[in-house]
Amino acid sequence: MRHLSITAIYWLIIIFFAGCNQPQNITISGQIDYVGSADIFIDKQPVHYKYAPQKRFPLSIDKNGEFQQKIPIDSTQIIELFIDDTSYPIVAQPGRNLELQIFRAQFPDSVQVSGYPSSWDRLYSRFFDQQQHLLKQADAQLPAFREGEQTDVISLYKKRYQLARDIFQGTPLIDLYYKAVGEYLVKRLEELKYQRTNSSISPEKVRQDILEEAQKLDFFSFQSLHAQRAGIRDFTNAYANTFGIADSLEKQYGQELTQYDIKRQGYQRLNNARTSVLKHISGRRARAYAQMHLVAERIGEMPLTIATPSYEQYLNEYSDFPKYTSFLKTFYEQIERVSPGNPAIPFTLPNKNQEMVQMKEFQGKYVLLDFWASWCIPCLDAFPHMKELYQKYSRDTFEIVAISIEEDSLRWRQTMQKFNNPWPQLYGGNGFQQETFRKYRGGGIPFYILVGPEGNIRRYNDIRPSFNLPQVLDSLITQSN
Repeated sequence: MRHLSITAIYWLIIIFFAGCNQPQNITISGQIDYVGSADIFIDKQPVHYKYAPQKRFPLSIDKNGEFQQKIPIDSTQIIELFIDDTSYPIVAQPGRNLELQIFRAQFPDSVQVSGYPSSWDRLYSRFFDQQQHLLKQADAQLPAFREGEQTDVISLYKKRYQLARDIFQGTPLIDLYYKAVGEYLVKRLEELKYQRTNSSISPEKVRQDILEEAQKLDFFSFQSLHAQRAGIRDFTNAYANTFGIADSLEKQYGQELTQYDIKRQGYQRLNNARTSVLKHISGRRARAYAQMHLVAERIGEMPLTIATPSYEQYLNEYSDFPKYTSFLKTFYEQIERVSPGNPAIPFTLPNKNQEMVQMKEFQGKYVLLDFWASWCIPCLDAFPHMKELYQKYSRDTFEIVAISIEEDSLRWRQTMQKFNNPWPQLYGGNGFQQETFRKYRGGGIPFYILVGPEGNIRRYNDIRPSFNLPQVLDSLITQSN
């Protein structure tokens, strides 16, 4: 028998472990009793919940309600089966195919899974039934909770995470426990925000108590942060909101501000509060994951002059996490391409009469692109301010172009008819995946782009019709005439 050299053995080991990390396809098949017009797909968690490319696998369902979809995975993980906006967690394991039986009327409580080594589907059904009872009680008390009154909301969210711990301990579904812990801690911070005028409460002490409880619950571990909807983002935002920064800004400007305006005007104070949470994260991987989310939010929401220093620092400090740095590099480059001075994104979209309208048709005037949807209350609240600006300036110098990302075109038409806005109304559809919106790297709505007469971007989502847009237009249009 020929003996292998040490070098050959070394390379065999390298090849073996490299192969172990390569994604392999598992097959998820099954049957659903009713589809209708529902959007049904399987979703894998992306690197960043908002700015990273979605890992979505639409299910092609035949006339008998049967489907089959291959999903690439490289480790045991939870993936989500969506029917419209409702999801069901599936434990995906390399080498293990699954078959689902779905009853639409009871979804997500109705799914039966064949192929699990244990009865995890029944565990989830048990959890779902019991958590619904707790959430219904909490939801009924939320109006009083938001008024700063004493409620059972916190204790109900605590019972929920304890329920998840008791049911999912020792199973791959334990991530649902960590997720419930995160939602409980955010609710505790929200309670402090709503009770900030209560003189008997010491905000500093309550914040410290919450941070200590988070430590005890292992919230700052990588597994816990990875299980959250948006990593550390929701917790740090809720934490920053307990400092009364929004109140002081509204007092300073003498008007109610949108959440986006508060983020812009109070950036430094909010950012100091958010980043102060990072010192409680000791694990390097957890810290890299948490900071990646904060840097991405900064790139997506602030001018690059503000975002660049923390972005460059992250690349230097965490070069050993290529998955995160690669995502941030790509995202940063995409934002650079739509920063002021760059050409506006071309589009061709239908208006209410199904006539195709192009961006280039508006060249020669200032154009406010308004990405909106009927369910976005701040979008609708801006309409009266937009009408004032529309009357103030002539169509020779200023135009508004509304691009709806509404998924339901009928609802878009009904909302148009209700508000009767006089500017061009275009239909993009497809929600946050709408092509032009995605090319502009929009993260939420309302989302505004101001384009100059030459066709270049002048302002990138740092203007609001209710806040600073009138002054911006005055400086650009009135002073240039």
